Amino acid sequence: MTQDRILDASVRELDDYGVTRYRVKRVAERAHVSVSLLYAYFADRESLVAESVVARYRRTVLAAAEAFAEPLRHVATREELRRVLWAMIDQSQRPEHARAHHVRVESLAFAHHSPRAAAGIAAAQRAAGALVVGAVQPLVDRGLTAPGVDAVSFSRIWYALFFGQVSLEGDHPLATTPVAWSRSLAALVDVVVREPHAAR
Repeated sequence: MTQDRILDASVRELDDYGVTRYRVKRVAERAHVSVSLLYAYFADRESLVAESVVARYRRTVLAAAEAFAEPLRHVATREELRRVLWAMIDQSQRPEHARAHHVRVESLAFAHHSPRAAAGIAAAQRAAGALVVGAVQPLVDRGLTAPGVDAVSFSRIWYALFFGQVSLEGDHPLATTPVAWSRSLAALVDVVVREPHAAR
């Protein structure tokens, strides 16, 4: 459909240029439509940008949530949970995570000034949250997490660590090395995963 093609082109424009250098004319060229036809589908530039920001955010946040949730769905023992969390630690510094974090921050900043985008982003956050908690709750139900670590807390801790963190390196107070960060997270694994002898 033409509208989907325009929206896809608009999302690619955001990926390439961000909100500040976004140009409707380039979006129309990417979608192989005229600017006037583009405006037959979207009332104005703000509507197009808002829908594109939401589509981009939704795609990014749901992909991150699925990447987080999928390995947890197959966990049956504490040792498997530890292995999955250690694997997440190893993957946590991939460049795509930093890019996804940038997309989320940029989208949330835009939504602060756009009620339409804010509503779409809130819906995407609810969907991602439900996906993540839905994967974690069975682990809690089977007693694999430490006493006091419920599904929401576990999800917030680990999801934030892997998909909401600031860059490890650089000139800022929270800068560290990947090795030190990995060691700290490995220690945290032992805190959140229930030991076999621990009583609830």
